[in-house]
Amino acid sequence: MKFLATPSDIESQLRRLLRSSARLRIAVAWAGHDFPLAKLLLEHRSKIEQLTVGIHFYQTHPDFIASFMGLDKARFVMNPDGVFHPKLYYFEHGNGDWECVTGSPNFTNAAFSQNTEVAVLFGSEDVGAAATRETILAALSRFHDQGHRLSEKELDSYRSAWRQQQRRHLQPLAGTYAESNPKRSPLAVPLFVAGWPEYFDSVKTDANHTTEGRLAVLEEARRLFSAHPRFADMDGDARRGIAGFGKSAQFEWIWFGSMKGAGYFKHAINVNSLEVSAALDEIPLVGEVTEDHFDRFRALFRAAFQGSGLATATRLLAMKRPDYFVCLDSKNRDGLCKAFGISKNVSLDNYWPKIVARIIDSAWWNAPEPPDGLERRIWRCRAAFLDVRFYEPGST
Repeated sequence: MKFLATPSDIESQLRRLLRSSARLRIAVAWAGHDFPLAKLLLEHRSKIEQLTVGIHFYQTHPDFIASFMGLDKARFVMNPDGVFHPKLYYFEHGNGDWECVTGSPNFTNAAFSQNTEVAVLFGSEDVGAAATRETILAALSRFHDQGHRLSEKELDSYRSAWRQQQRRHLQPLAGTYAESNPKRSPLAVPLFVAGWPEYFDSVKTDANHTTEGRLAVLEEARRLFSAHPRFADMDGDARRGIAGFGKSAQFEWIWFGSMKGAGYFKHAINVNSLEVSAALDEIPLVGEVTEDHFDRFRALFRAAFQGSGLATATRLLAMKRPDYFVCLDSKNRDGLCKAFGISKNVSLDNYWPKIVARIIDSAWWNAPEPPDGLERRIWRCRAAFLDVRFYEPGST
């Protein structure tokens, strides 16, 4: 048995084993493409008895999948219970001897170049080798059974999602977002790592308003947006309600951000500004909302009227897509920014990377939709409901 203390030590052993072995079996959580070991594996693909690679979190490069998807013995794991996370490299030699490397590295360039990785090399000469070999082979077969071969259509879909996820996640995963201090990890922020049950418990009861009243506002906004192709198609009362300064006996429209004092904004809504409508129309009513959608909204909204700003913009966004946006105003800014561990200098220009990026990467936001009841209703408005948690009635 040998302890491999550096990435270069691990790479050296894997390079040796790829060249000298007669057969090999590999199971890893994800794999990269176009680095020396990947090229070497491709050269020795005829030796592969089992190749099992996870594709969770879109970390496996689609070109790696494309290189091996035609191989009958290659499988890709998409939906196991939990996360597919082994790193197991097993090699057999022609004389019946075998060697295995297991440890922290996935099959990526970073793992063998810049990461901090360790592993252990052991084999048929070690004590208890026969029983260990049987256990390893059983595990590798179990992993292989979890995966399946991908079709060209599935690969195309994966590649498309991979491109989007690279753009969306690389900066957050580095723990930087839009902050000037790149050393702070989002995993150190309780609001980021809280699961859905914890988050739901923190917003299901409203000390300042009522939960049913809040849901009524957001669900009526949803009904109005569903009934009208464009914001400008709504009547004046509906537009004023969604904008946060309308009056209604049935709905408390000023909850989730009162815009009663936003004079220029109120005028734009009252005269049915087509520019405001065009901006809001850039945000899709269903499906994923991307930063590109937000950027188009931001550019149009900023040009729509004098004094356009963060509170008025995010009020409209939260009404149309309460699953992605929270109205950020003087009543909740201090608490929300503190909870996310960020400075309070949030503007319309950095609202997406500082607020939305954290929201949509949070554990509670990514929880599956509850089956029914109050949980399901709040889950569908989960970003906007941050206001419940951080609303301070005495703030200015």
